[in-house]
Amino acid sequence: MKSLELFPVTIFKTRIKNNNRLKDILVPDILETSNNLTIPEDWTTNKIKTSFGKESEVIKRNRDLLEEEYIECMREVFDKEFNVDIDTIWYNVYTDGEYQEVHDHLGTPLRPSHFSFIHFLSFDEKIHQSPEFHDPLSQIRNLSVELDRTRCGDVYVPNIEEGDLLMFPSYLQHCVPPGKKTDYPRITLSFNIRVTQYGNH
Repeated sequence: MKSLELFPVTIFKTRIKNNNRLKDILVPDILETSNNLTIPEDWTTNKIKTSFGKESEVIKRNRDLLEEEYIECMREVFDKEFNVDIDTIWYNVYTDGEYQEVHDHLGTPLRPSHFSFIHFLSFDEKIHQSPEFHDPLSQIRNLSVELDRTRCGDVYVPNIEEGDLLMFPSYLQHCVPPGKKTDYPRITLSFNIRVTQYGNH
């Protein structure tokens, strides 16, 4: 019997080759400026430090360097010639029990996103939490008691190491569980893209 995989949800994981260099350049400035940041009004997280909603000066100064690293990683994913528009790059800093509620990166109807990325710039797998990705069909599956008895679970937690870059469909909901208080910050850079060319399309 031949099986076909219908409408799969795929998460891609690759690595930033020059992550240590990026850490040396970015982390000191991120930590220095992050205390002045406020949480967006529509977020329900407790005290996360985020530059979401605007591109910080440290990102602006190093945008070309970051895009070069990210495009290089995308070449490992896309198997044809491609062009993408990269939206605002923002950072999140976790040091003391911060969490991120369940959310997606769909964007707006006038400016939708195709794929989203999380770059684990500063991350220690022994003390930091990996993101949790939620099955987009879980609500539908829950409508059937029989299916609910047989399914394996609604959440996927990838194994993450410092320097990893995750790429996933922007509609895929995810969250970050509360972490531990630590002197080694969990710092992620995130951004969304629109694919404007893939092969001849």
